[in-house]
Amino acid sequence: MPRTYFGPYDERNQDYANEGNANLGRFRLGTRLILPDEREYTFVLNDGTVEIAGNLYQAVAAVADHTNRPVDVARAIDALLLSATLTGTAAAVDIYAEGTAHSNDAVGEGYSYRIRRANTEGAAHASAVASGVLTVNLDAGEMLQVALTTASEVTFTRNRYHRVLITAAPPTALVAGVSPGVAALDRYYWSQTKGYAAVLANLTLLAGLPVQADIAVAGAVETLKRRARSGGTTVLLPTTAALTGLRMVDQDGTSTDFMTVASVSTAVTASYDITGPIAVNSQPVGVCVKANASTEFALIDLDIK
Repeated sequence: MPRTYFGPYDERNQDYANEGNANLGRFRLGTRLILPDEREYTFVLNDGTVEIAGNLYQAVAAVADHTNRPVDVARAIDALLLSATLTGTAAAVDIYAEGTAHSNDAVGEGYSYRIRRANTEGAAHASAVASGVLTVNLDAGEMLQVALTTASEVTFTRNRYHRVLITAAPPTALVAGVSPGVAALDRYYWSQTKGYAAVLANLTLLAGLPVQADIAVAGAVETLKRRARSGGTTVLLPTTAALTGLRMVDQDGTSTDFMTVASVSTAVTASYDITGPIAVNSQPVGVCVKANASTEFALIDLDIK
């Protein structure tokens, strides 16, 4: 299991070679590093790109074809592995090492299990072709708590810190931390999750206010917002109804316009479509300490859960 390591300042600038298996590095994925000033870092493996300092990174997005998958054979209580039939997308060997398999529906639903670490190739699981069966080995001490039948459904989720990549805009998975910019491609490194860090900023940040992963610029943060739908379904309004505009302005100057009924008459009605865009929200990642201009790097007190 991930451990906590108290280390010197220069440890955060180290990177480590990938030993060739999916999740085999010097430490387990998710191991924490705490510096003398209490800044915290997490041990992660990057993808096939060089790290960019001060950018937010996220986990690999979930694969729909590996979600809600039917169990292929029944598994008894205390079984040390489980399997399900994929659809449409293959699974490379050990990509779910140190990840999670959870029973999400039907018989045996409501349980999650940690998948084994890949100390040797295939130790977590073999590869599975598209529409093939993926069989994962559970970690030591893990075992099925309830029996699974072929009516059961299972979802496979990669370890949050395996093959991290710059956050999409908007993010498509949990944020994994801020890169110190020291790692080449396919390397293990320490990703910052708590404490002061320079982070790419989009739009206007304000000191003292929380920030979130930006929904428009990959790898950046913006002032925290809770975006809501601006409309609903088609409704009937009187033809003589008066409408007025309502503008909601965020702290960073971003505005959202609404239309609302100011007065209603009993005259003949007409259709008015108030359907609005779906809300786009994002994960909070900390608080702005020192704001700089948009597209520059602000000082953020990170608190990534």
